[in-house]
Amino acid sequence: MKMVWILAVSFLFFSHASCTNPGLKVRVTQKALEYGRQVGIQALQQKLRQIQIPDISGKTHVPVVGHVHYEISGMRISAFNLPGSAVGFYAGTGIKLSIDNAYIHITGHWRVKYLFISDSGSFDLSVSGLSISEVIAMTRDDTGRPAVHSAGCTANVGGLDIRFHGGASWLYNLFSSSLENPIRSSLIREICPKVSDAINGLERHLKTMKISSHVDKYAEIDYSLVNPIAITNTFMDLDFKGEFYNAAQHKEPPFSPPPVSLSKQADHMMYLGLSDFFANSAGFAYYGAGALHLNITDDMLPKHSPIRLNTSSFGNLIPQVEKLFPNMLMLMNLHAKQQPIMKATPNNITIEVWGAIDTFAILPNSSLAPLFVLDICASVSMKMAISQMKLAGSLKLSSKTSQWISTSKCGSLKLCQPTPEGESGCFSDCD
Repeated sequence: MKMVWILAVSFLFFSHASCTNPGLKVRVTQKALEYGRQVGIQALQQKLRQIQIPDISGKTHVPVVGHVHYEISGMRISAFNLPGSAVGFYAGTGIKLSIDNAYIHITGHWRVKYLFISDSGSFDLSVSGLSISEVIAMTRDDTGRPAVHSAGCTANVGGLDIRFHGGASWLYNLFSSSLENPIRSSLIREICPKVSDAINGLERHLKTMKISSHVDKYAEIDYSLVNPIAITNTFMDLDFKGEFYNAAQHKEPPFSPPPVSLSKQADHMMYLGLSDFFANSAGFAYYGAGALHLNITDDMLPKHSPIRLNTSSFGNLIPQVEKLFPNMLMLMNLHAKQQPIMKATPNNITIEVWGAIDTFAILPNSSLAPLFVLDICASVSMKMAISQMKLAGSLKLSSKTSQWISTSKCGSLKLCQPTPEGESGCFSDCD
């Protein structure tokens, strides 16, 4: 007995330990289920209308009269209404769908034989008080895709009202009461398989669902499920990997996702939780792919900007620039020196970036002459909130450091000019 308890505790421990922190967490609430019910119930109604009711034949013994042989054929559902339905979470399993007071209208043909007398005609059958209860189990398959299957279905039929057309009423009244149980049993046998078929159709769709996609030529994102779907009586949590990869090579970053927690509120249909791992894995992937760089030229600046990206404009700040390269356009290459880092807290997001700006003069032959390099390290803090379906926030530059790259003895700005021999002649503002 002691060994059993040890094994049970060990199982619980390792089950908990094997849980992986997601980069992206989604919580689905009852409000989302209600929205989905409106769409899903219409699809289910169309599916149930496809029920094929097999022909029924038999004989029944009528007192005094004797045996009456009957055949019911060509039964077709002409109407299937589901006025009352409810959907909710089924803790630990999935979703429970309940349908009450459904109504079915069926048409068909009848034939009866009694002694040497035979007759035939058509009929209308109204089925009321139909109820269906279906539990849809939701889990994660081995590929990280969501999976669903039927975990239990029950169906019950209330009252049946048959109205015959054609033939002699005294004849079909002999067997009308004998049809109720066969038709009820046939409907009950056919309903649950149709519901399961609708669920299987969804499962086939889920098996083809993409769990990763290319963002652009530099990166792709993996959004497979990393944990089994957690389901309570009020919400469902889905843990997605939420990790960016370098498109050229899948390389894990040197950091792991932290735990993601969401509010217990259920005022909205869905809640989204993003950890800083989501953004940092993107920074790691793009930096590794060499994508974090940008060339800035004068034509990219607003036309009304008082500062232009040319040596004449920069000459007001650095006279040597205009002196060495008069009336020339400039190009700035902004690039990261290491991956940007985002740190998220409940009330604040901080982004730290390290980069450099290589500045060039564009010579008449379109070649570039290096001017100076500006190293930049900045920390930006953001506070965001959603108000009236709009994302709002404030931005604050927490800290900023920059320096001019220089190799001159006086430690100030160094300007370089190519010589006719192809070498660079350099001048500093202390020369």
